[in-house]
Amino acid sequence: MQRSFGVLQHQQAMWKPAWLEALSTEKFFVACSFHEHAKKNEKNICCLDCCTSICPHCVSTHRVHRLLQVRRYVYHDVVRLEDLEKLIDCSGVQSYTINSSKVVFLKKRPQNRQFKGSGNICTSCDRSLQEPYFYCSLDCKVI
Repeated sequence: MQRSFGVLQHQQAMWKPAWLEALSTEKFFVACSFHEHAKKNEKNICCLDCCTSICPHCVSTHRVHRLLQVRRYVYHDVVRLEDLEKLIDCSGVQSYTINSSKVVFLKKRPQNRQFKGSGNICTSCDRSLQEPYFYCSLDCKVI
């Protein structure tokens, strides 16, 4: 079973859209250089059409583009599962309930301690997971 997931990961990596790469590599929650003196200028939106991170003040110039809000949870970038599922298959990625919304982590998180036991682990980074998930983050699924 492990082998079939590796093939699936390889196929997904070959077809990885540019916006998915942007979600993985763009810096979020940093000040916007275009609006550095404005309040609430943190880049917390990904423009899927421009493949870049933008702040709320930039939204007007991207109003006809597809936008995805990135949120922060304990210093990690997350996206609402409901929003992400409209763009990509999130099956197998562990979700968490935060502020009554299901979210998915964008990037793999460091393992706090070595996992010891026979539980379920991420097929990419070996982070411990709940059943029936295979990936701890979107990055781990589409690497």
